[in-house]
Amino acid sequence: MRSGVQRFVGEKLTEARQARGISSRKALADLMQRAPSTVIRWEEGETAPEPAALAELAAMLKVPEDFFLSSRHEENAGPAFFRSFAGALKGERLVQLARLRWLEDVTALAEHYAFLPEIDVPDLLAGRNFKSLRDEDIEANAAALRDHWGLGLRPIANVVSLVESHGVIVASETMETSKLDGLSRWGSDGRPYILLANDKQSFARRQFDAAHELAHLALHRRVDETDFEENFKLIEDQAHKFASAFLLPAEQFCVEVDNITMWELERLKVRWRVSIKAQIMRLNRLNIIDSEMSQRLYKAYSARGYQSKGEPYDDIWPLQHPSTLADVFVALVDSGQLSKEALRDDLPLLPHDVESLTGLTPGWLSAAPAKIVAFKSDITSRRSTQPATSADIINLPPKRGK
Repeated sequence: MRSGVQRFVGEKLTEARQARGISSRKALADLMQRAPSTVIRWEEGETAPEPAALAELAAMLKVPEDFFLSSRHEENAGPAFFRSFAGALKGERLVQLARLRWLEDVTALAEHYAFLPEIDVPDLLAGRNFKSLRDEDIEANAAALRDHWGLGLRPIANVVSLVESHGVIVASETMETSKLDGLSRWGSDGRPYILLANDKQSFARRQFDAAHELAHLALHRRVDETDFEENFKLIEDQAHKFASAFLLPAEQFCVEVDNITMWELERLKVRWRVSIKAQIMRLNRLNIIDSEMSQRLYKAYSARGYQSKGEPYDDIWPLQHPSTLADVFVALVDSGQLSKEALRDDLPLLPHDVESLTGLTPGWLSAAPAKIVAFKSDITSRRSTQPATSADIINLPPKRGK
């Protein structure tokens, strides 16, 4: 029998290390002033830390001690779809994959206490191989999902809220890189997850990023890790085309384009909540404009400073934030079903991580509950018997047009 804490799971140490952006076992060993071989044996499961070392690990990696004492089962989880497979971003990908796993852990607790929105993301390919998809198939799949969700041909006001209402768990965090706009996967619990980046975001960009990740969930559910790595460019291109078709259905969008000018695209941005840049790309793919016209529009786009300073309305429209999990936890506490202290005890992570992943206000889990004030039962009768000391109440006539 190995020495140390017997229930210690080495894989969870790897996960916590990666979640904190500590790239190697040696780097963690250096921080702890221990031999690299010690951390290697912990992660490999050959040995386990003693109680004091476990407490040190938990404090350094900012997780509860019991985080390391439960296994993770990922047999049913799908691959995580990233926007970039660049080698330089491997560390960032590992961080976000760990965060996505933690999001699943927090969701499990929320689902223990409340009914979450029913999962309603159909497998649009229904067994068909993604490699056989043509552009017209992607258009048809986007239209099919709109029809399934009863969206018709109208603009989508908030994609984040829309996918949440159909059972997708969404989180948004600062990823400290502009190369990873988001990631998604089907979790081991059979529920779809999306993690979006808060870095350099705008309302319109988040609309497209959420639609892009939705495409992976709807089109690439049967894709495995090997397929994704070997066909990365094809899969990403399909998701991009799907997002464009989903946000700007050709049948309606084409009708509304009166003339191809920047002013017109600004007007359409207000209606469709899609960036000017994405509209130019969509018009080109629909053959409404040719490559030469696209280039002229992109030059005008850059000349107006939209590429560097942002597009119109980007500094006005508030960024969409997920709310499903935050709503559950706030409702539990506000209704008196659970105290914040009890909730903290149940959560698999420390408060700062839970608040970040769920969108709760920073410090909410640690804040003291409001004091309970008991009112006298006869307060109404007491008020009615007191002499009036304020101005008389005058009933105003209804406003015109009411």
